[in-house]
Amino acid sequence: MARPSSLCSYFFTIVTFLVVVLISTTCEADQSKLPKKKHVASLFIFGDSILDAGNNNYINTTTLDQANFWPYGETFFKYPTGRFSDGRLVSDFMAEYANLPLIPPFLQPGIINRGYYYSGVNFASAGAGALVETFQGDVISLKTQLSYYKKVESWLREKLGNDEGRMRISRGVYLFSIGSNDYYAKVLLTKGFTMLNSFSESNHVGMVIGNLTTVIKEIYKTGGRKFAFMNVPDLGCLPVMRIMNAEKNEMPFFLFEWKIGNYDNEGFKEGKAACCGTGQFRGVLSCGGKRPVKEFELCENPNEYVYWDSIHLTEMANKQLAREMWNGARNSHVIGPYNLKKLFQIRYANFLPYGEIFFKYPTGRFSDGRINSRFYRVTIDSNIFAIHKPRITHGVNFASSGAGALTETHQGLVIDLKTQLSNFKIVEEQLKKKPGDAAAKTLVSNAVYLIDGGGNDYFVALTTNSSVLQSLYSKKQYVDMVIGNLTTIIKQSTRAVAQSLTTSQRGHRLQPMRVMEPTR
Repeated sequence: MARPSSLCSYFFTIVTFLVVVLISTTCEADQSKLPKKKHVASLFIFGDSILDAGNNNYINTTTLDQANFWPYGETFFKYPTGRFSDGRLVSDFMAEYANLPLIPPFLQPGIINRGYYYSGVNFASAGAGALVETFQGDVISLKTQLSYYKKVESWLREKLGNDEGRMRISRGVYLFSIGSNDYYAKVLLTKGFTMLNSFSESNHVGMVIGNLTTVIKEIYKTGGRKFAFMNVPDLGCLPVMRIMNAEKNEMPFFLFEWKIGNYDNEGFKEGKAACCGTGQFRGVLSCGGKRPVKEFELCENPNEYVYWDSIHLTEMANKQLAREMWNGARNSHVIGPYNLKKLFQIRYANFLPYGEIFFKYPTGRFSDGRINSRFYRVTIDSNIFAIHKPRITHGVNFASSGAGALTETHQGLVIDLKTQLSNFKIVEEQLKKKPGDAAAKTLVSNAVYLIDGGGNDYFVALTTNSSVLQSLYSKKQYVDMVIGNLTTIIKQSTRAVAQSLTTSQRGHRLQPMRVMEPTR
């Protein structure tokens, strides 16, 4: 089936960014609109029918998992593309906002020869889940989608070179909409779920999240750093679930009204029934007459409806959702901690020309060569986890680009100051094991501690809609919070700290912050 994949609280989609979209069509894009190689933004999509732009057109599956027939696509494309909507999907609008062309499905024939991979690829498959067993044999599982991605990643490195390929991968945004079908299939079906039905609900959820986590880690290993997730809302608002609930009182779903205010306030006239289908609420998935139930009705104006068929949104609803995801206020009930626009803007320094002057290759430093700590004659090992190396006795660099004294500053995308302190303590404990307690105490107490913090806290507060600064605290209170957090970090280190220095963001001048006597 085109399984429920994005549900009742569509506009309560949570977009979460880790260290912390894609668009596709079966038609050929205008070659003149293809991105130049120097254009480094890219979009990679993984998921189900909410984001499938036509991959299922090219696999041996049932029409329940396909949308390559009329009236799908009638509003925008004027013909069916494989999208489960009357027009564009959320990811299509995301690509438009990011100034990207239409990004094709991975399985679309010929795209590799026309260079479409430069802007990203859509791997999503209607009916797919995080679990391989979810509608197995009819869909492209998340595990298989990952294997497709690795082929693209290798292709990019081969065509662009390792450095430029790495840059494109690290600057890409990875959008996921997955999980709904795993829960839907377990509740309503038994095919392929004989083993999984023996697990408790919590264990089942754990397996879904575990599989998704594994995929994220694999993408991270290739260089991916920016991830966005559409949440799994309540199933009960879908027309297909409304009709089932009406027919079977024992259905274990709770109905919610559309939570983004009244749907008529958003320009819609109908928020319960689908535009295309049959039965009560048009909740039978019969749109197009190609599925087991042939009868269907079609509304006159899809733009007045929230739901296109018994499961999926209309183009107009997708557009409003995409707009909120792109521009929505961070840390709201809709988006957190950042919107998609911000995610696209975040940059890294692990590619050329960073590092070209001194190192001759990118090291992750935001410079063409060395940074100030190198000139203080302090030998720094930038890999805090490689603490078995002899160089650990020379010092360790815990700094993270974008970090602030406040945990909330770029939260989820950086290593905050509090975490940097915990990493320092890990190193301290390792030093006690080798070279030993006495030597470790001498090393730590005689060391110089260089701290550069605070700039990002103020930058974020002044350039974004900061609820902390604008709603809860005055400017002075906010500054006091930054200084307070920094002071707390220093105090927690005073058991071993002999000296502490800080570089001021103002004028980039080195200023002593505090000198402490070593604790005996």
